[in-house]
Amino acid sequence: MEDYDHIPNVDAEHSILNSMLGEYFHHQHFKNKTQRDAISKIMKRETDVIVSLPKGHGRTLCFQFPILICQRKVSIVFVGVSSRVNMQIARLNRREIHVEIIDARTSLEEFDNIKNTINNLSHIRSTLNSMLYVTTDVVPTVDFLNLLHHLVMTNSLGFIVVDTSYCENDWISGQTDKYQALRRLRNTYLQIPWIVTTQKASYEIASCITSTLCLRTQRPDILGDSIPWFTMNIEDDDVLVDR
Repeated sequence: MEDYDHIPNVDAEHSILNSMLGEYFHHQHFKNKTQRDAISKIMKRETDVIVSLPKGHGRTLCFQFPILICQRKVSIVFVGVSSRVNMQIARLNRREIHVEIIDARTSLEEFDNIKNTINNLSHIRSTLNSMLYVTTDVVPTVDFLNLLHHLVMTNSLGFIVVDTSYCENDWISGQTDKYQALRRLRNTYLQIPWIVTTQKASYEIASCITSTLCLRTQRPDILGDSIPWFTMNIEDDDVLVDR
């Protein structure tokens, strides 16, 4: 088990979060304040959120925690390369969490099998959420769009995650054309909360991500360009930048 720094419970909300962390992930404490605060914001489902944490500081948990604590939903995690998430999938499988991966090699028959499995799991009240890891190259395909539409129409879609942890250079260099299909999804399914994770994101990169993906808020009292961006300075204290 990983050695987690002690993050005190400052109120009832965070006490509940710590309790769920122990129940679902068998950890006593969050790794840092940024991780806990990001998860707290994401779970309110009132705005899209960007989380930037270096390797080893709990970035993956920021989207796995909200996805898994609710019942009978499917969440999609978009990744650049499927081989990057093999370790994540192995860990989830050890916790008996249902995970599928969809990439360019996924056949129509396999799409149908995934849909049938999701439908079967949705009728088991005790079943934890399922996760679909999807490579970005299949986003524009008819098979994937049909599956996504099915999830939305059956009220089975929980969160959409874009894990850009190994693609920061795309944003730095301005090579964002590959994300236009994701932009269209964000503008089509407006009510599904999005989580974007990175290993390192400056204010400029976070702004580019926000505008490229059309990240949004569900609350009319929050400006559309005020998407919460959680980051930390590992040399000093944790920092929360709310733009």
